[in-house]
Amino acid sequence: MPPRVRLEAAGHRIDAAFAPALPVVQRLEPARPAEAVLSCARFADFVQIIDLAATNPLGWAFSANVGIERLNGATNPAASCFGELPDQDFARDVLLPTYWEAISADQPVVHRIAAVANNVLLSYRRLTVPLRAASRAGEVSHFLTLTQLDCAIPQIDLRAEAWCALTFRERQCLALAASGLSAKGMSFALGISEKTIELHLARARHKLGARTTTQAVATALTIALIGR
Repeated sequence: MPPRVRLEAAGHRIDAAFAPALPVVQRLEPARPAEAVLSCARFADFVQIIDLAATNPLGWAFSANVGIERLNGATNPAASCFGELPDQDFARDVLLPTYWEAISADQPVVHRIAAVANNVLLSYRRLTVPLRAASRAGEVSHFLTLTQLDCAIPQIDLRAEAWCALTFRERQCLALAASGLSAKGMSFALGISEKTIELHLARARHKLGARTTTQAVATALTIALIGR
């Protein structure tokens, strides 16, 4: 399944969620990466400084980060550069193109990204800010990234077969559960008993490998929107 990437905004259209971070970011010194990420930790779930010293982008190094545990196993905290990430398709097809976008724009860029990394579904917004070090003659030498997660769901099965295995009634029940209806409300809406509703939901959970109806709804929506 190819990762999906959607560009949201760039430059002066930075969204309100990231706008308060920009005055702080603009004062940062790339030579002090740990200080830089800590000063921005209150603005995002995950903050990272990336050193662009390597000629090959897969060698771009992670100088410092904070909040990586929120990614639920999507990446390896021991990785020191892009080439060491466990999911190289994600690194090559999702991460690197968005950083090139920031280099081309030569200004802060926001991306909204939905992708699978290391068998974890990620949906997030990321602000990428090019930084310059005095020793690099004004060239972009580092990126600071601020990531705000919408969700990170580990070990999700995105096979289209799992979605196709659901019956029409099972999909209906999951859709109604997603809308907030109880089993009683679904029973009234579909004209079938609550016991039958519970049976459809139990079968849907089993087919999707979900422990709860909430997880089944999340998995079904993910397959429908991203995994097919």
